[in-house]
Amino acid sequence: MSVLTSEELHAALSLRDLTDPAQGPHAIQLVVDSIRTALGTAWPYTELWTRRDHPLVTLADNYDNLGYAADAVTREARYTRYSSENEVLRSHTSAMIPPALRELAASASSDVLMVCAGICYRRDSVDWQHTGTPHQLDLWRISRNVTLGEPELEDMIARLVDTVLPGQTYRTVPAVHPYTIHGRQIDVLLDDQWIEIGECGVAAPDVLRRAGLDPRWTGLAMGPGLDRLLMLRKGIRDIRLLRSRPDAGSVAVQASLVHATGPPRPLRRRRRIRRPLPGGPRRSSPPSPGR
Repeated sequence: MSVLTSEELHAALSLRDLTDPAQGPHAIQLVVDSIRTALGTAWPYTELWTRRDHPLVTLADNYDNLGYAADAVTREARYTRYSSENEVLRSHTSAMIPPALRELAASASSDVLMVCAGICYRRDSVDWQHTGTPHQLDLWRISRNVTLGEPELEDMIARLVDTVLPGQTYRTVPAVHPYTIHGRQIDVLLDDQWIEIGECGVAAPDVLRRAGLDPRWTGLAMGPGLDRLLMLRKGIRDIRLLRSRPDAGSVAVQASLVHATGPPRPLRRRRRIRRPLPGGPRRSSPPSPGR
């Protein structure tokens, strides 16, 4: 197994997490705030749990406790950054969910929305819409008061798009994730190209049971990619500009990123498409974990 050197690990952990207000302001944080506020307003009796964990996580919480098979290709060191045999730099913010579910199982709460944002670490090839250190947001509503299923998932998807990209055309297509059932991928239309902004589904019962939640509990799981949401919101055509130094070519972009997100870039009138369509953004690593 290929393991990160101490220098590589230090460099990765030193990279700024754009979702963390303690590391300075960035418009990505405003995207997170707007989504949290919109869902909190839609679900007024649901507790909001905002979680920020260290990016070095156990292999079990990054994969096993989310239902990944022991031989899943995404576990390989060519896709995952291992710090040791049993620890990795999280490859998705979903790694924060198993400990949050265990905390919920030990609490008196009965209906919560888990909001988990942060930097993630991949081995993706870098291009205009891919980076090896994407920022993600996991949104899991877990309840024993109401049964959460596909109708509630549809509503959650619509609220996400309406909040961050109002009026934009979007579609959902079937997708498979080990931690959901009825999984879907959410795409939005940029000019004539579909761009994936996240994945979602009904929380897999096995994942909830593994954390100690009994069969009364159901849930929704959603994981939008924050970099792409901000790119679409601001009309930014290259993900690398979100981190670029304020030189002559990017100073205007950088100035806009630390202030209000502003109105979305004008795109086509919104249409909703629920049938599987061919094609989609190409990835340089397996589709799970997504975004």
